[in-house]
Amino acid sequence: MNAETYRLLMLVRDFDDRFGWAKWGCRNCAEWLAWRCQLSLSAAREKVRTAHALRKMPAIAAGFADGRLSYSKVRALTRVAESHDEEKLAAYALQATAVQVEERCRQIRNGTPESVGGAWRAWERRSLTLRRDQARGTMAISVEVPLEDGELIAQALERAVEAGETAMGYEFASSSAPPGVRDSGEAPSSAGDGWLAQQADALVAVAKAYLTGGSEVAKSGSSADLYQVVVHADHAALRV
Repeated sequence: MNAETYRLLMLVRDFDDRFGWAKWGCRNCAEWLAWRCQLSLSAAREKVRTAHALRKMPAIAAGFADGRLSYSKVRALTRVAESHDEEKLAAYALQATAVQVEERCRQIRNGTPESVGGAWRAWERRSLTLRRDQARGTMAISVEVPLEDGELIAQALERAVEAGETAMGYEFASSSAPPGVRDSGEAPSSAGDGWLAQQADALVAVAKAYLTGGSEVAKSGSSADLYQVVVHADHAALRV
């Protein structure tokens, strides 16, 4: 069953890479998967996320492919393996129960007392670099932040995808390509991975939203923070 689940996720990933969901009018692969497979949207998102995360985790993918790791274990491992030793985590997961693996990964994510030093080092290492490639007309953005801050960024990107702020499938990418590229039949380089392309679109959408809000704040001179004021009044005061 574990091996077949791995195969299912690989099919889902391939389907997403080919924008197979676009012709159904869905906004992303998770939305299509929830509809066609009768899953909750959150469960569908986790399957798509896990499928793409396995690209960079060969040890975990190998254990999953031959049935030694369950989907529950793999789902938890893919949330933390990028920032930790993947092979050691995979070896631990082979000897532990799914509940133990999920708890351990939760501890890594939330920063238990044993990992406070690691959390401090992660905060000190936070950085963002911009690399402009004038020849290709692109910019590469590399960001390293503590895990909890990264989760906030991931949530913001997910919200932008849900709002429809991203490209809708290979057809959209092809039709928006420059005439020379379109006529030559050369597909845009991002067309091979719809999920990654959507994440890039979502980041641009988040930046645009901030700039729009920032310009309004600049005009008013007020703070960007939002405050909630709660007023308590008795019945007699309200009648007056």
